[in-house]
Amino acid sequence: MLAAIGFGQTSSKIFTQDIDNFWVAFDSIESTNDYSKKLTFINSLYIEKGTPGLQSFMELRDYNDSLYVRLIDSLPKFWHSVRENTLSIKSKTQELNQAVETLRSLYPELRDAQMYFTIGGLRSGGTTQGNMVLVGAEIATGDSSTNMAEFKNDWLKKVFSKQSIDNIVYLNIHEYIHTQQTGYKKRVMNQCIAEGSCDFIAELVLERPIVTQYLTYGREHAPELKAKFSRDLDSEDLSLWLYNGGQQGEKADLGYYIGYEICKSYYMHAADKKQAIKDIIELNYDDNQAVETFVAKSKYL
Repeated sequence: MLAAIGFGQTSSKIFTQDIDNFWVAFDSIESTNDYSKKLTFINSLYIEKGTPGLQSFMELRDYNDSLYVRLIDSLPKFWHSVRENTLSIKSKTQELNQAVETLRSLYPELRDAQMYFTIGGLRSGGTTQGNMVLVGAEIATGDSSTNMAEFKNDWLKKVFSKQSIDNIVYLNIHEYIHTQQTGYKKRVMNQCIAEGSCDFIAELVLERPIVTQYLTYGREHAPELKAKFSRDLDSEDLSLWLYNGGQQGEKADLGYYIGYEICKSYYMHAADKKQAIKDIIELNYDDNQAVETFVAKSKYL
């Protein structure tokens, strides 16, 4: 049984030991100039000790030992500046558990998921596999104080400028909702709603507005984005709207904004709010007709 770190108690669902193991490996890697020793350290002290969550995250995002060593060697200012934030996740355990219980009160059918907080390779703040929520703490806890001087691309800097350590609770709920969803369709309409719905439900759970770069930009350019979405909604080119942070800068991931607005509109127009939450979470993304009916009922377009 993996030991999970709680806040004044033991949790069977939240696992943070990958973060502690990473920093042990990090200190050892910084202590030597021998590349082969660096690889040995990242493997023996981090990867081989990794939780099932870390193993899945590495597989999904194609992380490996040489990538970790390269990132540690090339971005020392970044890593030192984000270290304290990643370690502070342990103090959020109680708040995370409370947020999940709030989600359960809104959606009683909620299935349990396990939450793994890891250090990734700067490619993903979070994803899921099966009933596992996988969070890359080096992205999820970055904020305006994080040193980004070594980066050539400003995308993460803009992301971090909108984040605080409280972001970890929002991100966790966003990904938790993904573990409840059904189906996948490589289609702009379907995937924008699949992502934006998680943001909208997370906002209901937290009972406060979430702040992200794409929501801020989206609201400032709402009419033109709605018109563009209306043209692209049947496209299978997801890079137009999603998962394009490295290419689009401040205009990245605007599909999250569109999906959020569609779900918000659906909820606002629904007479039965509890049923609306159920509809949003249980929407079948394999079924184009179901998705189109959902959008029509939202009255967003």
